[in-house]
Amino acid sequence: MRSPGPNVKEILERVHLLEVVQEYVSLKKRGRTWWGLCPFHSEKTPSFSVNPEKGVYYCFGCHAGGNAMTFLMEVQGLSRSEAIVSLARRAGITLSEEALRDPREDARSRERADLVHVIQVAQQFFTEALRSPEGEEARRYLEARGIPPEVTERFGLGFGGRPGALADWLGRHGIPLELAEAGGLLTRSPGGAYERFRERLVCPVRNLEGVPIAFSARLIRPDPDAPKYVNSPESPIYVKGESVFGLHQARMPIRQKHRAVLVEGNFDVLSLVSAGVQNVVAPLGTALTVPQLRLVRRFADTVVLFFDGDEAGRKATERAIPLLLAEGVEGFVVATPAGEDPDTLVRKVGGAGIEALVDQARPMVSWWFRGLTTRFGATPHGKRKVIESAREVLSAEQDPFRHRRYLEELAQALEVDVREVVRMVRAPARASDHPGQGDTCPGVERRFLTLVALCPDLLAQMLASSADPVRSLLGSPAARQVFQVLVKASLEGEDPADVLVRSATDGGPLVQQISRDVSSSARPADPDQEFREIVALLQVAALEREARDVEARIRLAGESGRLEEVATLQKQHLDLWRQVMELRRSLQTAPSKGPLAGGAGPPSVAGTG
Repeated sequence: MRSPGPNVKEILERVHLLEVVQEYVSLKKRGRTWWGLCPFHSEKTPSFSVNPEKGVYYCFGCHAGGNAMTFLMEVQGLSRSEAIVSLARRAGITLSEEALRDPREDARSRERADLVHVIQVAQQFFTEALRSPEGEEARRYLEARGIPPEVTERFGLGFGGRPGALADWLGRHGIPLELAEAGGLLTRSPGGAYERFRERLVCPVRNLEGVPIAFSARLIRPDPDAPKYVNSPESPIYVKGESVFGLHQARMPIRQKHRAVLVEGNFDVLSLVSAGVQNVVAPLGTALTVPQLRLVRRFADTVVLFFDGDEAGRKATERAIPLLLAEGVEGFVVATPAGEDPDTLVRKVGGAGIEALVDQARPMVSWWFRGLTTRFGATPHGKRKVIESAREVLSAEQDPFRHRRYLEELAQALEVDVREVVRMVRAPARASDHPGQGDTCPGVERRFLTLVALCPDLLAQMLASSADPVRSLLGSPAARQVFQVLVKASLEGEDPADVLVRSATDGGPLVQQISRDVSSSARPADPDQEFREIVALLQVAALEREARDVEARIRLAGESGRLEEVATLQKQHLDLWRQVMELRRSLQTAPSKGPLAGGAGPPSVAGTG
């Protein structure tokens, strides 16, 4: 039997992580660790660390961590297999096909590969159709909209062609109708195949690697009986709520500008890019989502919302602000004039004028406060309505310092005593001006921290596998702070338990508690099993926190009459509950007394009716 060759672990052992990272990051050595500016988020003070001995990196700012493979996957947008091949090439290793296979993912990988292939074949058809005589009307349309050939080429714009042309093309390239239907290119009926994008201008949606995964197509000639845009349905390679139009092209400009400009539509992106504004993207779907925001945040911590100057644009901006607050993103809002949008504005003021508007954008919370006071007025009743509206949105802000500053700003805008505002607006559940001093930490998070302090090998495994318990699992700021201490100790080659015990005197109540736990506990007989159970419990708690956030958004949307958003959020809430129940069944534990407890179904959410 032929040997499959080196496995991933052996490849990583033969690759120098420091050499890989230094191709992207300027590093300086301090002790056993190398430090530099994180390539995954914008920062001015180095918080990105590399430990060559352990073969791991970790950012204390955005909590990205992993090994050489995960670094290449993140910084280049590579798949796991592509990153392994790249590392093997560096190490002078020739890999067999078996070395790259994961039997558990074979079927899913084949399905994804088939869909990617059919989308790429269709993309070739669309671009060639745009260049053909049939595409003349589409070319004239682009010219009239101010989209030059270089932008058309850069974004891979195309034309849907006459009815039947795409089906013929796919057939000549050996694409079965079933696969074309799965890729959202056409639908089949007894009368034949109906092509979704025929006779439309087609914009490919790309992933971060630049690979087309879906399409969005616009009418060229007015038709009151047809929708202006049609889009690919979701598939195993495309989820609209996790995709951002133009991000592949805008990654470097966003990093260089240290901010991303979010607009509503594809043509807003194309028009602004044509005018020289390069750091602009558009979230796909009806509203900005958390996955989309986190995708953008990988390249900048500042987002400028530049939505349409109508009621729908105002509501879209208001819906986005709680997401930015919850994710700790610094946000600004462009005051788009009524009746205008980025596409129409750029034709009037040009790229320099757009850049000026973006530079003059107001901080998002200031913009929002001003809108509330305008809407409700300056009477005592109006001011009370402003504060009540602020309560729900400001509850998304988890940083206690920023939360307090926003309350002070609100009090100043309303010309009332800040103590009155503080009494009316609930402070964040985890608020504490001194993380680790007055903050409470759930018992399962204490168990997690004690375990990784006692078993530093688990900590190294987490970093090497790019696990992210800080952002995704630990809800307590104090627990996150202690975890940072443990990670820093591990990266610098010290015993995390010893460092924790030594810092107990001035480390705050939680550090003292865990130090006592560490001192009085022994390493568990099966630390891997203990770790799996604790992580599952942390996942349950994280899902419950997310469900509570969704409940608050449901109430807010219900009070504002946004029934479509309520329905979407209720579906999301139900899905979170199902995940919790599945995790609890796997743990074979009784349901907790949390908001998602109960055996018959999900909890009711007040204000959804």
